[in-house]
Amino acid sequence: MTESSWGKPVSVMRPRPWRVRGSLLGGNRPLLMGILNLTPDSFHDGGKHATVDAALRRCEEMLSEGADIIDAGGESTRPGAEPVSEEEELKRVLPAVEAIAKRFDCPVSIDTVKSGVARSALEAGACIINDVSAMTFDAGMLKVPQAFGAAVVLNHMRGAPRTMQQNPEYGDVVRDVRDFLMERVRILASMGLSRDCIAVDPGIGFGKRLEDNQALIEHLDLFDSIGCPVLLGHSRKSFIGKTAGLENSDRLQPSVAVAVYAALKGASILRVHDVKATAEALRMVESIRESGVGAKTP
Repeated sequence: MTESSWGKPVSVMRPRPWRVRGSLLGGNRPLLMGILNLTPDSFHDGGKHATVDAALRRCEEMLSEGADIIDAGGESTRPGAEPVSEEEELKRVLPAVEAIAKRFDCPVSIDTVKSGVARSALEAGACIINDVSAMTFDAGMLKVPQAFGAAVVLNHMRGAPRTMQQNPEYGDVVRDVRDFLMERVRILASMGLSRDCIAVDPGIGFGKRLEDNQALIEHLDLFDSIGCPVLLGHSRKSFIGKTAGLENSDRLQPSVAVAVYAALKGASILRVHDVKATAEALRMVESIRESGVGAKTP
């Protein structure tokens, strides 16, 4: 950290509301998207919630802690992960998605790059598609949101999970990622999807170096120019452990710190593992800022 970095101003922006199931969510605060890994090999909690009962217990826990949305995924996208078949992914996610949608009155997101999985999950009760490829891996995915009235998350990724961390390079990472996401939003909007249904995710850890991830977070407010809610998925990711002084961190407290910083930069949705800790940190910041409304400065 440089000597002057603590004095740098933070661009405090309001989060944009996200249209999900026909209603606008958030806008007054960042939404929390709780991560539900239905995989045996995800980097943080793979295998812990693979059964329907375990998935339901985890959802109940996250919702009680303050989650607004549950994001369920059946294919790991960690660096080096191998793809799974559509049949295997469906076997992992469909029973859980259906059970969650029946038991809880909350939006359910399906984290997938396959249009067949997305369609089946939406039929089972999901209402959001979270595609880490921004709908580039499966061209059929572009037709799914309109058919089901689904909201969308478009994520930037350089390459594919198996190879994305092999020497990624950018000219200007913020500009490159923003331009890519802007073009993907334009394509979906041209197909009739409202921009307030589309969230954009700069893709922390998806084909990025440490300095790229940090630049994207520092300049997250610039993504507001796309005209869509901004989602940040940073939780517990390896860039934290690559940060000087945090090599042995369990990544919990740094993840919460990034969530707070992203909220001040205008993030509309935060995708997190640790819902309770993040919700409490955001509430503290919100309370401080509320107390200063109308205060006279000397």
